[in-house]
Amino acid sequence: MKYDLLIQIINYNTKKYLAVCLESLFNDLNDSGINYKVIVLDNNSNDNLEELEKIYADKSISFHYSKKNLGFGGGHNFISALEESKYILILNSDIKFIEKDSVRRLLDTLTSSKIYKVSGPKLVEEDLAQQRFDHGELRGIVSWVKNNYGSSYWKPREKPVEAAWVSGAVFLIETDLYRKVKGFDENFFLYKEEEDLCKRIRTEGEKILYDPAVSVMHYGHVVAKRSEHFSNSMNYYLDKHFRDNLSYKVLHAFKVFKDIALHGKVKERR
Repeated sequence: MKYDLLIQIINYNTKKYLAVCLESLFNDLNDSGINYKVIVLDNNSNDNLEELEKIYADKSISFHYSKKNLGFGGGHNFISALEESKYILILNSDIKFIEKDSVRRLLDTLTSSKIYKVSGPKLVEEDLAQQRFDHGELRGIVSWVKNNYGSSYWKPREKPVEAAWVSGAVFLIETDLYRKVKGFDENFFLYKEEEDLCKRIRTEGEKILYDPAVSVMHYGHVVAKRSEHFSNSMNYYLDKHFRDNLSYKVLHAFKVFKDIALHGKVKERR
């Protein structure tokens, strides 16, 4: 069977967030008319998900259990191969749908577009303040500079805009495109993998939409501390895409000089 939408969620010791995520997801999908399948992959965590399996036994959902932690990208690559679908919606377990018909609106915008094949919504905090770095800007001098030395530029947006990347917390993509670019690079265990994926998608000539008309709550950083994986991911990202580029070398040298002059040390890229 080919679904309109495959909804992918990875759990790693986030059961209480996953419970909230699933409740809000199925409430959002009620009467949506979408032919969907939800797949939850437990990434070798310590959680017992049997209770959730029972609660949603009558829904279009299946639970799978990995014997090892496949990481974010590896886990989603695994799930994406389990079913056939037109579109894939990647969700973090720590998100909550707070607006009516969020999935339907995201999907309708993408399916009706002749330009975009990837999209992501505005992410908000628990107090509904906009979450920084829910996307990366693509246009403008500052964006060009940031994007050419492995970093990213963010500013709040109220209208849809073409983006360099959108957050993997809520990430909608055409399945054929996901497979064409071979999904996530599994050398990223956590962090930067969606930026890498979007960079490869843009290299294919495809465009990415940031759609702030839809807002989704994202708790954030509940799986692992940023410090545990970000540095390794950033180093791999730079090695893969930038270190041999002249523009990167020039911009990096300028950044180092500026950071030392202003802060006395080289600051971490976002």
